[in-house]
Amino acid sequence: MYSRKWQFNLVVAIAVLFFAAISNAHEAPKSERESQQEQNFPGGDFILQSPNGQISLQDLHGKVVLLFFGFTSCADVCPTTLAVIARVFSMMSPEDLEKTKALFISLDPEKDTLELLNQYTGYFHPNIVGVTDRLENVIEISERYGVHYQRKDMPDSTLGYVIYHTPDVLVVDTWGGLQQKRIPPHVKVEEIAAYIKELLPHQ
Repeated sequence: MYSRKWQFNLVVAIAVLFFAAISNAHEAPKSERESQQEQNFPGGDFILQSPNGQISLQDLHGKVVLLFFGFTSCADVCPTTLAVIARVFSMMSPEDLEKTKALFISLDPEKDTLELLNQYTGYFHPNIVGVTDRLENVIEISERYGVHYQRKDMPDSTLGYVIYHTPDVLVVDTWGGLQQKRIPPHVKVEEIAAYIKELLPHQ
């Protein structure tokens, strides 16, 4: 069983590197991403559905929370980003890991069931939780957090449509405040880990 898990992880890693190399098709346009970096968004509390029931940002008070909006059919930036978050978590001490959480917020509730989200995030790290809700609620939350969302129908595709979205990881501090400093793609894991460490309470 242990060897099978390692084999699966190897396959996931190879797939992540492959898709990262060939495409950034699901990222929002660069000009829009730069505009988002320059604006201040309010963030705030929200309630979403997780495989273990409702979860709110308030429930995670006292933790540094990483937010990433995407969808499981995303072939490039989503698995790549979640793999990076998993690497960051693997570098942290058990004490610091206990004070962090990552939410993978699906922008595709039509296809991303809670069961599928649970299976998908399970490929990466147990500290990453897949959540979603009615599309109207998810879009309202994404707007408060400055996340671009655009669905484009593609009749000739097996998926039927594609979703363009902001590829940045958003960071919420232990008091529930949205940090204006986003984590864009391709930032080194050591830098992300250091950023999180700065936000953790020091005893």
